[in-house]
Amino acid sequence: MPSVLSSLLTVTSRAAAGGPVECPAGQDGGAGTADLRQVWAQIPDPRDRRGRRHSLEVMFALVQAAIVSGATTFAAVRHWIAAAPEQVLESVGARRNARTGRLEAPHPDTVCRTLARVDPAQVDAAYARYQAAQVPGLYDADELIAVTVDGKTQRGTATGHDRARHRLGAMLAADALTLAQLDVDGKTNEITAFVPLLDQIDDITNMVISADMMHTQRRHARYLRRRGAHFVFAVGGNQPALFDQLDRLAWSDVPCGWTTYDRGHARQEIRTIQVRPAPAGLRFPHVKQVFLVERHFYGLDGEPLSAQAVLGVTSLTAAQADPRRLAAHVRGEWAIENRDHYVRDVTLGEDRCRVRTGALPSVLAVMRSHAIGALRLLGFTNIAEATRWARDDFTHPLIALGLNI
Repeated sequence: MPSVLSSLLTVTSRAAAGGPVECPAGQDGGAGTADLRQVWAQIPDPRDRRGRRHSLEVMFALVQAAIVSGATTFAAVRHWIAAAPEQVLESVGARRNARTGRLEAPHPDTVCRTLARVDPAQVDAAYARYQAAQVPGLYDADELIAVTVDGKTQRGTATGHDRARHRLGAMLAADALTLAQLDVDGKTNEITAFVPLLDQIDDITNMVISADMMHTQRRHARYLRRRGAHFVFAVGGNQPALFDQLDRLAWSDVPCGWTTYDRGHARQEIRTIQVRPAPAGLRFPHVKQVFLVERHFYGLDGEPLSAQAVLGVTSLTAAQADPRRLAAHVRGEWAIENRDHYVRDVTLGEDRCRVRTGALPSVLAVMRSHAIGALRLLGFTNIAEATRWARDDFTHPLIALGLNI
């Protein structure tokens, strides 16, 4: 399946593996069809109207630009805001001091206190609306779009008394662009957040939602089909009756539909998938096909190491998804784990970040994912290299965010 972002932005790379880029004439970096200022304007300001010296939009813009530059802690964000030159302040709409006539940034402490008080659900919803508007063809009725739903724990937010905060996200599998995020209530689990997460996306028609076994729920399947989306779900111990039905099928009589070979991390992996029509009487709604994925791991010398098998169900017909396409959907979770979660933890330091106040952990999480997407839209494949490019010049983050003037 071709990338839905392939026509969004034509860029010229100046490095062989994701270096700085030059935007075509007349195009801003990650701006797309909307302006991030409109996103931040939708977020209610928690402060009293009296005494506001700096707008909420300016605060969001400065923090988002700092994160694009690779700021991994709020101390680094504070430093970036304090060092931002007047050209940057003018681009983000900072106020001018009536006495000196100079543009001034809000004090970093004010930024921290204010963003800690915003409603994280409002922030998530505003970013989700923006992300959907950025992707051409997202609502193309003729194209199936692979989307992966997966959760991530912010380990740095754990304390001696409180568990680490947890968030659920939905990502375009092919392009590693996060469409929506949502906090998971510490008193519940990801299952209850599945529908509210996808409700943030106005139209999920013809999206193919893949998720881990936790989300293999009948009500999730009905919800997705009611909204015109499809599902590819793995089946495990949380659905024992369904698992037993699938496990009893004569898989030895089903030919292998697709095989892939991978080599890396000092091992070899052979992955196969067998697919057959859904049997009669299956205890799960809207299933058109069922599948068995087997993974066999070998050492580089060919010695067997381990093996795994996964059973699954999908609402896609054979005409909509052959074994090769189904195998790609099953692997969809790999995209969000490696291209968003890993980058947020390792490159943008999310697990090491000890910010725990109010809404700040949630706000910084959605900003990190947005920073990754904005840099990828500029043509970067290596986000660590991209943040180094952003640090080279204070205007580079603004280019990535479409805020340069």
